[in-house]
Amino acid sequence: MGKQRIITTCTRDCPNACGLVASVEDGRLVRLVGDPDHPLTNGIACHKTVKYIDRVYSPERITHPMLRRHGRWERATWNEALDLIAKRIRRIVEESGPEAILYYQGYGERTALKLLHRYFFNLLGGVTTLRGSLCGGAGQGAQNLDFGERVSHDPLDHRNSRSMVLWARNPASTNISLVPIIRDIRKRGGSVIVIDPAHTRSAALADHHIRPKPGHDGYLAMAAAKLILSAGAEDREFINHFSEGYEQFRAILDRHGVAELCAMAGVSTADAVILANTLMAQKPTSILLGWGLHRYENAHHLIRAVDALGAVSGNIGVAGGGVSQGFEEYGPFDQHYWGDTLNPPRRTLLIARVGEELLNATDPKIRMIFVTAANPLCMAPNTAKVTEAFDSAEFVVYSGHFMDDTADHAQVFLPATTFLEEDDVTASYGHNYVGPVNRVIEPVGECRSEFRMFHELAARFPFADRFRRSEEEWLHDLCAPIWAMGCDLPALRRGAFRLDAPMVPYVDKNFPTPSGKFRFMNEFTPSELPRHDPEFPYRLLTIAPHGSICSERTMADHAPLPEIVLNTGEAAENGMIDNDLVLVRSPVGQVRARLKVDPDQRPDVAVAERGGWTKAGHGLNLLTRDMVSAVGQGTPFYETAVAITPCPQEGVMGARILVVRHSPHAPGGVFCKELERLGAILTTVSPLEGDALPQTPDGHEGLVVLGGPQHAFDDEASPHFVPLMRLMREFDAAGRPVAGICLGCQLLARAYGGRTWTMDGLEFGFITHRATTAGMADRVIGSVLPLPPLMEFHEDSFDLPEGAELLVAGDSCVNQCFRVGSNAYGFQFHLEVDSRIADHWITGFRNGEFGNYAVYAEQFGEEFFVAIRERLPVLVAESEAWCRKVVAAWAAAL
Repeated sequence: MGKQRIITTCTRDCPNACGLVASVEDGRLVRLVGDPDHPLTNGIACHKTVKYIDRVYSPERITHPMLRRHGRWERATWNEALDLIAKRIRRIVEESGPEAILYYQGYGERTALKLLHRYFFNLLGGVTTLRGSLCGGAGQGAQNLDFGERVSHDPLDHRNSRSMVLWARNPASTNISLVPIIRDIRKRGGSVIVIDPAHTRSAALADHHIRPKPGHDGYLAMAAAKLILSAGAEDREFINHFSEGYEQFRAILDRHGVAELCAMAGVSTADAVILANTLMAQKPTSILLGWGLHRYENAHHLIRAVDALGAVSGNIGVAGGGVSQGFEEYGPFDQHYWGDTLNPPRRTLLIARVGEELLNATDPKIRMIFVTAANPLCMAPNTAKVTEAFDSAEFVVYSGHFMDDTADHAQVFLPATTFLEEDDVTASYGHNYVGPVNRVIEPVGECRSEFRMFHELAARFPFADRFRRSEEEWLHDLCAPIWAMGCDLPALRRGAFRLDAPMVPYVDKNFPTPSGKFRFMNEFTPSELPRHDPEFPYRLLTIAPHGSICSERTMADHAPLPEIVLNTGEAAENGMIDNDLVLVRSPVGQVRARLKVDPDQRPDVAVAERGGWTKAGHGLNLLTRDMVSAVGQGTPFYETAVAITPCPQEGVMGARILVVRHSPHAPGGVFCKELERLGAILTTVSPLEGDALPQTPDGHEGLVVLGGPQHAFDDEASPHFVPLMRLMREFDAAGRPVAGICLGCQLLARAYGGRTWTMDGLEFGFITHRATTAGMADRVIGSVLPLPPLMEFHEDSFDLPEGAELLVAGDSCVNQCFRVGSNAYGFQFHLEVDSRIADHWITGFRNGEFGNYAVYAEQFGEEFFVAIRERLPVLVAESEAWCRKVVAAWAAAL
């Protein structure tokens, strides 16, 4: 197949929609970089793009359909999966009507062909769908009030700006193509101001960082407007001829002086002066609103105040100015293909309160949920309630890539392609270009595009003929508005096309409001703004992650705990320092986190990156309240207040665990990560790399001995074995728990008199074992039954030492897990493996990279390696979940 260079466009939930160049060698994607010919992104692509190659080929990626049978995932054919879905749809529609089905369409991808998903459900008769937004609903609603319709300046117009205000916007992490424009403004002598209660990476891009009290930005905007008015620098022509409601707005300003407004905003008067002076002296100024400003119940007050400031300062309808927020990513497509006119209006549920609304839905009750491009059990507010709601449905279908939080609660998993395996067209909510989505590689495994999924699902219903068209035929019609602007599909396949949209909106000062004029805010209700609660003193700001897009992660990507950032002084006053383990509580839930301190953070905020999986201990939406904004049906994530305290010193919390590592190829994996998540403090030593073993257990409450390629009986090659076995006995004698894994298990057996020896062959792969009678009664193993298949990689075994109890037995190798002494456990299987460890072992073993084990590789045929790779995501997910339970039970003795 050779080498190929293919142009495509990123379709992820990001305003950039970067043009990309993919390099493919022999059918495999090897490089992904920015397209230098893209008119806006101009060769720029964020580091998340490079990581996307790892996502495509991740060992955790599900690449064939899965059905949950008897509580466990089993592989299925596409026909089995689609037949089952069609059967359940027909039964539910016949018994309860189509509105007993919820179609949950997320924002993970918003391309032309994705419109057809809802078209399928409308052909079905019209199901329950969602309304509102998790992101920008409040802002769009507010700007529609002021401008008649939200229309933003083209990002290329920001090159005409003499200054820029980034209001609750963090382009360093979420809008990378804006960064060169920011730097150019400063290079030309202009000022850049970041206004954000959170101290983000974008603060380093700015001349000034103003940090208002969360949800009180409107007071800052009004203070700056008053300063401009008092200086006589307002745009009087715009106010007199092109606006309405100015007198009411002026009356709102006159309620308070500048100093009072600044105090209410939580900023200094100097901050307001800097903002006002910039707007007066360095016009035109582009004011860019970020999603952080939308995340309050009454966000419309804040945004309308900023819109008014843009009007007063003379930045509306001028090149290089504007109050810009976003674009309509579905705007360029023919939206009648949603199919919403095919049926009478159907029931909708507020996405901001989807858990509560699902639970309260009656007549009919929601019986089936179909999810695409979303992970609601991670990203929607009040995770506990959303989980309860999903579990109340009898049938959940999930289309995705990984066994994430939502997949864990589904009955059918449909493996979707990524944008790199599809043909489509995408627009952007960050600029005016549409881009080609050109297939870069063939779908991995049996993954299918969602277009093909719905195409084949439709074939099982009487309306099949209305859906049965090729991708190209559908794109011809879906993109008709784009073709009418002078483009065609072959041309678009070659590169991005700019839509016929204004570079500078409202340059004629004609607004699509009833009066044709800009509307100043005419009401402002301070009592509706966030209030301080002494029980929960910190406003939780869950900002966009820097290293990933929303919840697009794998289990292996997660650190043991999420990080939460507090002001350095605030933390110290409450007895906390950097890297402490803390408990974060809100009125609806709690999570553990690792504390990071920052002297530049406001003392009344707690900042954390959103998107981490709940199952990995990172579920910050366990804390957030399910509310809806007063305007725009947005989601007020930032209305959540939290308390942060040191984790109570009980159980595992603060326990010091000694970890003995024998090989860089055999790290502590899930076992050690879970200990850290529970609050243990780990000290890892590697004797074969020169680290000394402690002489006694003093200073440690537990011991974990990991695996390695060494023979447990070879003291000459590993002279630390003798003192290590003594240490294992001493820990146990002191009542301190011991865990030995693989080699560590064999050493534990030998420490108590058992013989270790080399087997006739190698035991490798995920193998099913059985609990013994003693295991069923054991406090650890008995509490975590049933056993999943568990990873094996060993050529040595052992005799059970006298006094030990066998807890888990295998067929080819009988002794798999035992307990000896007071609280010492040996695990022959590798319960600690995560996807990266397992992938590394499988690849290395297959390729003969592991020394002595190379001789065994030829005993395992290629079919074995193909089969284990196909099953690996589910095998690892089951093993990880089981390991976490084992760790909790084992650590209970600490």
